[in-house]
Amino acid sequence: MTLPSGFIDQMRSLLGEETDNFLHAMELPPAVSIRLNRRKPGASFPEAKPVKWCRCGYYLPQRPVFTLDPLLHAGAYYVQDASSMIYHEVVCRLSQRLQQEADCSTPLPLSLLDLCAAPGGKTTAMIDALPDGSSIVANEYVAKRASILRENIAKWGYPDTVVTNLDSSRFVSNGDSFDIVAVDAPCSGEGMMRKEAEAIRQWSPELIENCAALQKEILSNAVETVKPGGYLIYSTCTFNRKENEENAQFIVSELGLEPVDMNFPEEWDIPSGIGTDLPVYRFMPHLTEGEGLFLSVFRKPGEWTQSNTRKKENAPSLKRTGAIKNYKSGKQSLKSERTSEDTPSIEQILSVDFDRSKFPEADVDLQRALSYLRKEAIILSPDIPKGLVIITYKGLPLGMAKNIGSRANNLYPKNWRILMQ
Repeated sequence: MTLPSGFIDQMRSLLGEETDNFLHAMELPPAVSIRLNRRKPGASFPEAKPVKWCRCGYYLPQRPVFTLDPLLHAGAYYVQDASSMIYHEVVCRLSQRLQQEADCSTPLPLSLLDLCAAPGGKTTAMIDALPDGSSIVANEYVAKRASILRENIAKWGYPDTVVTNLDSSRFVSNGDSFDIVAVDAPCSGEGMMRKEAEAIRQWSPELIENCAALQKEILSNAVETVKPGGYLIYSTCTFNRKENEENAQFIVSELGLEPVDMNFPEEWDIPSGIGTDLPVYRFMPHLTEGEGLFLSVFRKPGEWTQSNTRKKENAPSLKRTGAIKNYKSGKQSLKSERTSEDTPSIEQILSVDFDRSKFPEADVDLQRALSYLRKEAIILSPDIPKGLVIITYKGLPLGMAKNIGSRANNLYPKNWRILMQ
C-alpha cells in the first residue's frame, strides 16, 4: 500500500512525532470485529475478545467467510469496524440523559433520524441502544446504497424503522424533528485507506474541500431536524481537521449547538481532538484497535419534551405494513418481492415482532440453508406440511418457501441471494 505523499505530509503536520507509529499501523492488517443483535440471540464466537467501548461488540482472531454463515443473513450479528461501534455507547448515554430529563420510571421510547445511514452498521448499533418502541428513520441519499441499507435494516429485524431515499433538505421542509439526529457524513475516507484501495486512489486536497462543503450543507439541514434539547451526533471516517474539528467548530459557532462531553473512561484510550478545546474524539489506528473515526456530540439549546413516537398515517412503520416505504409518502421506496397477498414480505418474516405461529417452520442444516440463500430449490423433511413454510437456521428465520412435497420453491428475494459457492 502506497499512501499519497500529500496525505503523509498532512498527517505529519497533524501528528508530529506520532506520525511514524501511525504510518506503521496503516501497514498492519485491519482488525476483524462483529456486533451481536440483542433481539436475535444465537450467534456464538468462543474465541472473541470484547470491544472496550461496545458491550455487544467483539474482535475475532481471524476473518471467517461471513457470506457463508446463515446467521449473518438472519441478522444475528453485523460485521462492523470496532471504531464505529462507539455509536452504540453514545446513544445509550444520550438515551439515559433524556430518560433522566423525563423523570420516567420506565424506559421512554425516543425518535431518531440517521441522515446518512448506508450501509446500516451505525443505524443498527443505535437501534440496539434505544428503548423498545423507539422510532427510527434511516435515510440514504444515494439510491443504490439505500437498497443495501434496506436489506441490512430488514435483516436486523427491528419493526419500528422506516428507510428513506431523500435529500437532507426534505426533512427540513417536512418540518420533522427528532430526539437524536446522527450525521455520519460522506467524507474523504482517509480512515478507510487501510481497508479500501479506492480511498487511496480518490484522495486529493480538492476532495477534502468538496467534502467539507457538503458536510456543512448536510449539517445545516440536520440541525433544523433536532428537537430543542435534543442531540446531534456528527462523525466522519477521515483524519483531516477541515472535515473534523473545523466542522465541529462550525456546528457550535454558526449553527448554535452546545458541545457535549461524553466522559468516556480513560481506560478506553480514545484520543481527544487535535488543535481544539471542544470535547471531540478521534479513533486512530496506532492508538485504538480499529479504523479511523472522528466523533462529536452536540445538544440543541432549549427545553426537551417527550416525543410522540406514534407514526403518522402517511409514515407507516414496518410493524404495521410489512413494507419499508418512503417517509411521508404513499409510494413504496424499495420494492419487496411478494408471491401473493397472503404471503408475508421478507421484512415481515425477519422482524422480531412477526407472529411465527401463523406458519409451520423448517429448521434446516448448514448446506440447505446456504442453498436456500442462493435461491435454489430445496427438499424439506417429509414431516413438513405442504404450503408456505418459514425456513429457519438454528431457530432464526431466513425467509419463506412454498413446500410442494417433492421440493420447496424458494421465495427468498432474488436481489439478496448469495453468489459464493
